[in-house]
Amino acid sequence: MLEFGLSTQEFRSRYLEQQPYVRKAVLTQPSMQWADFDALLHGLEPDESLVQLFNNGQVPPHVYLEDSFELGRHRRRINKSSFYGLLRQGATLVLNRIENHSVMAKRLCSEIGRFVGHQTTSNAYVSFSGNGTFGKHWDTHDVFAIQLIGKKRWQVFAPTLPLPLSHQTSERSQHTCPSVAALDCVLETGDLLYIPRGWWHQVTPFQQGSLHLSVGVYLPTVNDYLMWVCSRHLPALLDARRGVVDAASLAGLPEVLRTLSQAALAPQNLEDFRQDLATRERLSSEFDMALFLDNAATELRNDVRLMLTSCHRPDRERAELAVNGGRLKLEPVSRAIVSLFGDVMTLTLAELFARLPHYPQPVIRAAVLDLARYEVLTIHR
Repeated sequence: MLEFGLSTQEFRSRYLEQQPYVRKAVLTQPSMQWADFDALLHGLEPDESLVQLFNNGQVPPHVYLEDSFELGRHRRRINKSSFYGLLRQGATLVLNRIENHSVMAKRLCSEIGRFVGHQTTSNAYVSFSGNGTFGKHWDTHDVFAIQLIGKKRWQVFAPTLPLPLSHQTSERSQHTCPSVAALDCVLETGDLLYIPRGWWHQVTPFQQGSLHLSVGVYLPTVNDYLMWVCSRHLPALLDARRGVVDAASLAGLPEVLRTLSQAALAPQNLEDFRQDLATRERLSSEFDMALFLDNAATELRNDVRLMLTSCHRPDRERAELAVNGGRLKLEPVSRAIVSLFGDVMTLTLAELFARLPHYPQPVIRAAVLDLARYEVLTIHR
């Protein structure tokens, strides 16, 4: 669905955590329409953690959400009169974790996650006028903004606290946003903007309908890695287990720090950390009842697109492949299929056949279905 315009390696070397990146017309498939978004809203069971409105601050949920009693049970619903009125007056609608409710958002999150190599989540922002949602601020995670309907103006300013951790928010800081934007652009339907965490930004709607997806990317930090190393190596050291009573308690600290430094710089520990992240990852693929349950359904077409249900690239050298929350011992054909996704984000079934000519096509097709059934692969039909 996305054409990033550069390879993952180019993105990491030139932009990741360094500077913004704008890509025009990134979507390779038709974008979401208002009718699609209406259907999404219709199927939601709204609560204040999922559906939020902002207009010079957060609008209290009771203003636009109401309790009702339908068919013998209590439920919440959106009061359309209040809801439309607030949006008409310049409010912004935010739907949190929209990838749990929209297949399109889920696919976009998955592609960005595979591109960057880390887990993602997304929120949708809808406006028809107004001054924006949060004013000038920075995020503590990297952001990919994808404009799905309409357009919005983005002003991005250089960071005053580069690469903040999760608790280092702009709201809690004494920093002031620079007065001159490093980037001032308009995202139109199908455009993408990457903003590293810590970069100030302000989003301004136009006097027209706009929907954009904000995909957050959560990279493990050096701080996370050191905490992981500490948890695995320091408990074995007596000097690390001593109680801190006075200065004499820290006599063994230099040796503790030397041990920690050696462990943190060991390549095997870094690889184990990455494998641990991959093993703890748990993503879900899309449902496909017809494919797996309908005996009358046709078999997979050769042009279906396949994607690994993981942000992490498989390590071909290991006996077990860490994919989507588990370590897998795969049959040779399944291992060969999964290993191909170390180099590419997606492949069609026809491309699999071409890359694995020594396996019969029915064997590959059966292995793909089996991998999809256990959520190792995702099939986009």
